[in-house]
Order: sequence, then C-alpha cells, then structure tokens
Amino acid sequence: MCHRGSLNGRGPRNLRKRSSISSGPLHGWRPDGPCRRTQPAAVMCSETCFPGEGGSLLLQAWLFRTPGLWTQNAFSGAPSSVWEPTGLFSLSVPVRSRRGMDVAFMAKMSPECGNPLEEWTLRKTGSPCGPDSLAPFHLQRLRAAIERAGRTSPFYRKLLASFPPLFPRSLEEYGRLPFTCPGDIAEDPMEFLAVPQDTVARIVTARTSGTSGNPKRVFFSGGDLSDTTDMFSEGMRNLAGDGSKVMIILPGKRPESVGDLLVQSLRAGSVPLLCPFSGEGPVLKKIDEERPDCLVGPPSWVISLARHPLGKAGKCLSSVLLCSDFIPESLELGIKSSWGCSVYRHYGMTETGYGGALSCSLGPGMHLMEGSFYFEIVHPETGDPVPEGGEGEIIVTPLLLEGTPLLRYRTGDRGMIIPGKCPCGSSLRRMKVRGRYSNGLDLPGGILPLADLDETLFSLPWLGGYEVRREHDSFALTVKGYPLPGERADVYTLRNETERKLAFLPQLNGSLPEITILLHPDGEQHILPAKRIVYSS
Repeated sequence: MCHRGSLNGRGPRNLRKRSSISSGPLHGWRPDGPCRRTQPAAVMCSETCFPGEGGSLLLQAWLFRTPGLWTQNAFSGAPSSVWEPTGLFSLSVPVRSRRGMDVAFMAKMSPECGNPLEEWTLRKTGSPCGPDSLAPFHLQRLRAAIERAGRTSPFYRKLLASFPPLFPRSLEEYGRLPFTCPGDIAEDPMEFLAVPQDTVARIVTARTSGTSGNPKRVFFSGGDLSDTTDMFSEGMRNLAGDGSKVMIILPGKRPESVGDLLVQSLRAGSVPLLCPFSGEGPVLKKIDEERPDCLVGPPSWVISLARHPLGKAGKCLSSVLLCSDFIPESLELGIKSSWGCSVYRHYGMTETGYGGALSCSLGPGMHLMEGSFYFEIVHPETGDPVPEGGEGEIIVTPLLLEGTPLLRYRTGDRGMIIPGKCPCGSSLRRMKVRGRYSNGLDLPGGILPLADLDETLFSLPWLGGYEVRREHDSFALTVKGYPLPGERADVYTLRNETERKLAFLPQLNGSLPEITILLHPDGEQHILPAKRIVYSS
C-alpha cells in the first residue's frame, strides 16, 4: 500500500515543522531528544526532489499519524523505521544519476508495527504477534502461572492437586482446567491471596455488575500495580503525545486507584487533569477552562457530556478513551458526531488489573493484550470452545498477576474473536464485547440484554442517559433528554421517537414500557449512569 502526493513545499497547517538531514542511505528520521519510535507513521511526499550533495537527492515529506506504516527506501527497497512521526522532515537518498527526478518515497504496510500494542507485545513475548506464533509463549507462561498459583494460592493448591506437574502440554489441554468464577473470590478472597500480606500494595473491593451477591476483594502487589501502569502507558501512546493535556473522569483520589494509576502512566511532558465526575455542568466547565486534548472516562458519562447543551466545549478534544463499561456502537458514533474526535475503546476489569484489550482507530473490535493475558471464548453453558466469529463467554487468564492469581476466569461478558486481520495491519487478535450475560430484563417475549437496549436508545441523538426500573414482568423507562438546537423538543414528540425505536425490540412483544422524559434545557440536573437498571423492592 503506497501513498504519493505532490506537496510543492506545502503541508498541513496544523502540523509542527521539524527537519533533519541524513546523508547516505535512508535510515530513518529522528528528532532531537530521546529516540523512541512511536506508532504509527505514514508518508506523503513531493514527487519533485531537489539535487543534494554527492549525487544524492534531498527529499522533503510530511509525516502523518496513520497506523501500521513504515517507510521504505525507494531505491534499495530496504525498510527503515520512522521516529516520532509528526511534522515536516528532510532526508537525503542516493541515486545513480541526477536524471529522472520523479522519485516516489513510499510507505508500505508492515506487520511488525501495525498497532501501538504491537511493539509492546513483541517486547514482552519475543515473538511475532500472530496467534500461531504466540502459542508457544502462551503455553510457557500458562505453565509458569499454574506452577506459581499452585505453590502460593490455597485455592489453586487444592484445585491443581490432581493435575500432573507439566500440565498443560498444549493449549487445548489447558481447556480441561475447571473455570474460576467470581463467586469463588467473593466466598473466600483470602484463599486466593498468593503473596505475604505485608507485601500487598492495594486491596480493591468490587461488586460484580448486575449481581447482588457478596462483593469481591482483589489483592494487588507492587509488581501488579507496576504492570498496570506499564499497560496504561503503552495504551495511551496513541492518544496522548508529549505535551498533551489528558482529562481523566475516573475515581482517582485514593493512591493507586484506577484514576491515579492512569495519571502515573502518562508519559513525561503530558499534563494529567484528574476530574472525578460530579455532574455534566462542572466537568464541562473544567473542559472549557483547561482545553484538554484527550478525555478518558466511562461511556455513559462521556455521552452525557457530548450531548449536553454546553457540550460544544468538548470540540477541543482530539481523542476520547471509553472504559469501565460496555460501549454501544451507537454511543460511540454519537460522541464522534458531537465532537468530531477519534474514539478508542478499552476492555478490562478489576480482577485483571484493569487490562485486557484496546482498540485502534481503523478496525472494529479491540486488540488483545496478548503479552499479559490469555483469552478464550467458550459456550456459556457447556464450556466448550467457540470458534472465531462465534459468540460466547469471555474467559481470561492473567499471566503475570501476583496478588490474586486467576486461572480460566469467567468474566460473565459476551464476546467473540473477530476473524481476519485488522485494517491497521496488526496481527494481534481482536475481540468484540457485547455486554454482560447477567445484565438484562426477563420479559414475556424473552431476555432483553441491556446491550441491545443501549444500542437502541443511544441512537436517539438527543438522549443523554436513561434508567430502567424493573417491576415484575414489565419495566418503566426514564429518559434524560437534551433538546437539539432548532428542533422541536416537547415531551410528547420525544416520547413518540423513543417508542418508535423500542418497537423494533422483539422481546417487548408489542408491549411498550411506561416512558418518562426528563427535559433539562440548562443541563444542570442529571441521572448518574453508573447503574442503568434499578429493581423495585
């Protein structure tokens, strides 16, 4: 895949101009300061080059941040890595003759750097990132995780007593190991503790979404927290460059909380702005004052900001990272439509140290963090493996956790592995997440997954949030609406629009719920969207 362009000395106005000249063969361009290669890079350059010294050509080109591209010497065909791909640069390439000045400097897809997680995975595994090439690494790390868990965790010491020392001999054999369930941790978290108590750096108490049982206590060692900040740092490379302001609307007041870990992970030069969510008005005021480049937060909170009457303050954002909850496609499109920014998705949970998968900007789904986790998709009832493209329950084994090791952990999330290679060029597997099995409404027409309700309701361009109140075999719906400028915004019209959307859900069986529309032109009142289903007593 090649990109050509005649710039005639001109380039995008919003890019920083930098230049560096290298003599001899093309080895790549490096800026002043530390030479850390950043993904990604693409090149468009002038087809008319200028004569340089020693029979060479001086070539000027603009670099754009487009995933998965390395430069290629137009003459030798040898690849050369691009360093800090942003701005205008100049370089010198040798030619046999000064005749034929129409040379093309080309960029081509490279499987080695198709995604910001690719280099990180290669560094951790020492293997190319395809599933077949990673199989030996995963098998080795699973054996090590099993040995460590059996030696340090009382729960796994009992569970693994009947398995041979070299188990598993293959990834298929690993599928014989019984699942670990969230209820196992909730029943006795101390049975999972695998490090001395005086080395525990943080304890997190979490209640599983959609359940009312005992909460889980998860223990993290200092090494676990260090691994988390490393994952966060690599994930943020594609969203926040040097000097970027990053606003984080996640809990972060406590040391080593998820927001605090994200602050710690940001690269030197980035400016973290920790702003826990306290309502749309105060957060949007902060955005208007600080003008951040990137926003990180739960999807329901971010969409309520984007569709707020004062939401235009978010047009300063170049990227948004959604995390901590299921992310409907309609919600993602709503954010893009309101702010015109790139939107990224993150998948993780407390039990995995907040890591798991991260999207790129080109393809569907999220790339798995294969260097730190082993993922499976199984049938939720039989436990049998589901082939690529089939939906099932997501099973995860963190390969490095020390405090609370987990083997074949049932996440309760619906998902699938997307077949084929991502358009970004990465060989890392991609996963699509479809919400939780336990989050749904049992209605006369069948189970209505909350994910389907999310997709339906967030497609309404004026909807800022909603709450469902479950009552026996029916439910009532409260919808928060932000009137669109210049459009009719009475309650009657918006209720009709909502009913037309819900009518396409077969589980309702033609029986629509009671719908209450809350219109807030000033946007000061809000429904906190942390829990969208409320069960009546």
